[in-house]
Amino acid sequence: MCSFLVCDIAGFSDPSRVDPVRVRVRKAMYDGLERSLAELGLRPHEWYEEDRGDGVMVVLPPSVTVESLLTAVVGRLRAEVRHHNGAASETAQMRLRVAVNVGEAESDGRGIVSTALTHAFRLLDAAPLKEAVAEAETGIAVIVSRRVYEDVVAHGRGLVDPGDYYRVEVRVKETSDLAWIMVPGGRPVRRAEAPAVVEPERPVHGAGGRPLEAADVSPVSLFRIVDALLDIGPLRAERGRDQLVGALSADIAGAVPRKAEARLDLYAIVRTCLDYPGGLQDFLQTVRGFVGESMAVRRLEQTIARALLQEEDGGWS
Repeated sequence: MCSFLVCDIAGFSDPSRVDPVRVRVRKAMYDGLERSLAELGLRPHEWYEEDRGDGVMVVLPPSVTVESLLTAVVGRLRAEVRHHNGAASETAQMRLRVAVNVGEAESDGRGIVSTALTHAFRLLDAAPLKEAVAEAETGIAVIVSRRVYEDVVAHGRGLVDPGDYYRVEVRVKETSDLAWIMVPGGRPVRRAEAPAVVEPERPVHGAGGRPLEAADVSPVSLFRIVDALLDIGPLRAERGRDQLVGALSADIAGAVPRKAEARLDLYAIVRTCLDYPGGLQDFLQTVRGFVGESMAVRRLEQTIARALLQEEDGGWS
């Protein structure tokens, strides 16, 4: 089991760059990465790397924790980018895309064979990451795999702050998956959080004004609600969900079949709330109490309202 860190210089082949500038930027990337990994007490012979022209692939031993990569190494790498850009011409400015994943790796004598590593490269090419690094004032953006998020980020291990990450969809070649992006040094405005058209509030009730029940909501609608919940940062972390469930009524809290994975856990929480009269209303009030009024909470309310409209109209189109 290894950790993979792959990075790429955005716009490396831009026509405005001449070869001597590309050489200078590549050197800055390599020097910065070496000094960043030195933050963990590592020396160059203690990791495996392969040059990728406009980037580099690094395979780190199992002794290196993922949370240290996402905090100490990424934090130093951010500083290295800043130091380089502060003294570089416009054409020599460096923007780094970074992808992190974990998994098994095997060397065949000519290189590394690893499905997890291939996935890291797919994440590196994801359009949301390219958009994030283009907008990042700090010149660096990091994307992590679903596994890294669920095993490390969501739990807030070490100095990792789950609130620094936001969820994106990755569609590259044969890969279609969820991933999470972090821009060190800032929390950019996420496209999903842009102001939306506010729909009229709709009471959370089923037909005839009775409290909404599980039978009123299809699995598709329920998963749409779960997606909206996953956009609320604290609920992506196990600790946040534990606090939320603890604030529900004792009957509901004791009946929730808790799950380790965030999506399944939220599904179980909402599904259980629907089994109790007024349970979903209590759940929404509890979410508001924890998070306050925010665009994410507003979108959650709108998602539930749209789900009700669709169910009454005969399902999602």
